Amino acid sequence: MVQYSKLNSEMETRDHFKKILQVVIIVLSVAQFSCAQKQQSEMITEENYLKVDSAIWVQYEQDMEKISELLQNHPEKRDSLIAASEQVYATASRKNVEAAIKYASVPSGLQRLFWVRLDVPKETIIAVFKTLPDSMQTSPYGKNLLYHIETEQISEGSKYYDFQSIDTEGKNFALSSLEGKNILLLYGGLSCMGQFGRDYLNKIYQETSRNHFEIVVYSPEVRNLGGLQQMRTTYPSDFLLVSDFLQDHSPMKILYGAQARPTCFFINWISTISKLKKITIFAA
Repeated sequence: MVQYSKLNSEMETRDHFKKILQVVIIVLSVAQFSCAQKQQSEMITEENYLKVDSAIWVQYEQDMEKISELLQNHPEKRDSLIAASEQVYATASRKNVEAAIKYASVPSGLQRLFWVRLDVPKETIIAVFKTLPDSMQTSPYGKNLLYHIETEQISEGSKYYDFQSIDTEGKNFALSSLEGKNILLLYGGLSCMGQFGRDYLNKIYQETSRNHFEIVVYSPEVRNLGGLQQMRTTYPSDFLLVSDFLQDHSPMKILYGAQARPTCFFINWISTISKLKKITIFAA
């Protein structure tokens, strides 16, 4: 009887340990699965970058919508809410840059890194570029980044860059053809600046003489002459509207350090030597 009880007790103990072991195995399996899922979600892939990018801007829109509602209900807090909106934008921009750097080895990440290149020190871009596979380094956006790294962008006091382009009549246009005149050069922005900005630009043009002053708008968004002519129809004006139709891959965009639209430059000629000043006259 004693032996039977002892045997029974040993069997219960074994069953107990077996159950504990089963629980441990299940817990470890769940942990391994969770870890695998986390690793999968953190893998540098095009799909994961697009998810991260989407999350950044969804959160941005939600935060800005809340601020907009608060502004409508509490106009007396306008200053603090505007400051809050600026902080929301700064946070989204920081995350945008961080994601572009982290996912630079996938196509959309590399494209975004090019778009935010002026917000990233060249030393950082160089370090990231060196880690990219050859296929990415030699891709169009890889070449753009390398060109950005290897060239000095125009700044105040620089000599102008004489980019080649086409006007709305299909004629070749070179910035140097305006030598001797002061020039207001805009990198895009006709749609961004709104009707007030376009009216203001036209007013400047109408109140100045073509003998001494020209307004040139380089349109980065159009792909061909038809698109440039449509731009003229959409935003009627008499100033020069030009493009090289290279969009992101234009040397003008890279050498002028143009990122936001409009980016504005004032070029004045002194004894055939130009001085260029980067200015802001419209909010993009």
